[in-house]
Amino acid sequence: MKKALFYNWPLYLSILTLLLLVWLIMDACITQNQGHLVYALDDAYIGMAMARNFAQHGVWGVTRYGFTSCSSPPLWTLLLSLTYYLGGVNQLAPFLLNLVLTVIILASADAILSYYRTPPAARFGTLLGTILLVPLPVLIVSGMEQALQTLVSMLIVFYAARMISGESPGTARWDSIRLLILAPLVTGVRFEGMFLIIAICAFLLLLRRWAYTLAFGALGYLPWLCYGIISVSKGWFWLPTSLLLKASLPNLNSPSGFILSLLNPMYVTLHEAMHMLVLLTALLVMYIIACEKGSGAFESRQIMGTIIFLTGIAHLEFVGAGPMFRYDSYWCVLAFLYLGLQLPLVLPRGQTLLTREPWTVPKNLAYGILCLLLLFPLAIKGGRLLWFLPQCTTDIFEQQYQMGLFVHRYYQNSTVALNDIGAVNFLADIHCLDLWGLANAEVADAKRKHTYQVADIERLSKQTGARIAIIYDAWFVGGLPPEWIRVGRWTIPNNVNVGEDTVSFYALDPSEARYLGESLSDFSSQLPPEVIQRGQ
Repeated sequence: MKKALFYNWPLYLSILTLLLLVWLIMDACITQNQGHLVYALDDAYIGMAMARNFAQHGVWGVTRYGFTSCSSPPLWTLLLSLTYYLGGVNQLAPFLLNLVLTVIILASADAILSYYRTPPAARFGTLLGTILLVPLPVLIVSGMEQALQTLVSMLIVFYAARMISGESPGTARWDSIRLLILAPLVTGVRFEGMFLIIAICAFLLLLRRWAYTLAFGALGYLPWLCYGIISVSKGWFWLPTSLLLKASLPNLNSPSGFILSLLNPMYVTLHEAMHMLVLLTALLVMYIIACEKGSGAFESRQIMGTIIFLTGIAHLEFVGAGPMFRYDSYWCVLAFLYLGLQLPLVLPRGQTLLTREPWTVPKNLAYGILCLLLLFPLAIKGGRLLWFLPQCTTDIFEQQYQMGLFVHRYYQNSTVALNDIGAVNFLADIHCLDLWGLANAEVADAKRKHTYQVADIERLSKQTGARIAIIYDAWFVGGLPPEWIRVGRWTIPNNVNVGEDTVSFYALDPSEARYLGESLSDFSSQLPPEVIQRGQ
């Protein structure tokens, strides 16, 4: 027992560090938000609203009144819906699910590191770096699917590498079964999992395992197919609108356009996400050093590195890196894991970077400087996220959360036009006109074709009978219908997270203006004192 406890100290200390950090962050968040548990992204409430409607009404939609294809993580929505069905609708479920999943991520990462006989100090350093630099608390407080995506991605990369390498004949059969089970999960939790599926299929094809490759690839794309069939049958698209409106797709109109459409997204992403470039560089450096130490391309750790590198390139090209590690957290954890498990090979047992032999001092100094340079962008981004995470939740609380409470009190069961649809639809029961397009197929189609105009906004608001609109003026550079009357505005003072500081309230008909003004005046006493309200 004592030996096991001593051997597993890196895992126990890492979990304790994570729990302590989450406790400190959540204490600050709840204190700043008047005792409310608030997530750091409005997108979290989209998933929560859809899970509630599916659990209570059997409707896959952001409202209970109809299907909406606006959620890109269907597996997470289903899991959350199951918790709501069994335990009732609550705001705590995403936090608890993510907390448990994050602890499992650390345990799985430690098990993989132990499989490759990584020294305890290197295991702890890898786990601690993952906690602080990704950082894992953000995955918990965001209230979304990143933790689940990270876990299934980590498992599928490890099992695939071990099976393809043939290094463990005793587990090969079970690894092949595990891969077939994980394939639909990795794309079901987020459709970006397709990059991992493609990379693994490439290795399987090199081994000429034709039948298994076909079965693995088919299972990997099965969630896409099922979701697409259901979505199209409901009058929507093959892919969720969140992907169609945000993804970078190649331009097939001309060769030059195709090349530019491939290069420009990667350049923009690298400009905004230097940490991914740093990790890609570190992966290549570690891969080359491992090759010089005698590792072949089909050694399991090298296979993991290749899969992770190819996935990172595809992710940069087609997905990008959002704020708060919104899209790239899973890949960053995979990259950290690969760097950690290669340490025993790069630093043989008994050799350390702090050895005192004079002839090694310049080399070790160079190693140290290189590590600092590689860690700097990650430390800056990870540290800033941890520091500003309570403020991120406060931004949501002072704006989107208050919008939801306002609509619930004064416009329950009415049609409301929005551009941020999450918290309002979770906290209130309304008919939603999404002017940004995530929950409206017609708007999404017009935006994809670049034909979305003021006339469309005016027509849709009249067709749906919308009474008010709560929107960011800056997001509608083409203008708004002239008959709309802006009755009030809320401005938050310390915004670091939400789309705009100021959200505007419009009466879509002159007869609605008086009631909206009275409602805003009445609700002003409930607003957090930092929120500045202006209006007629």
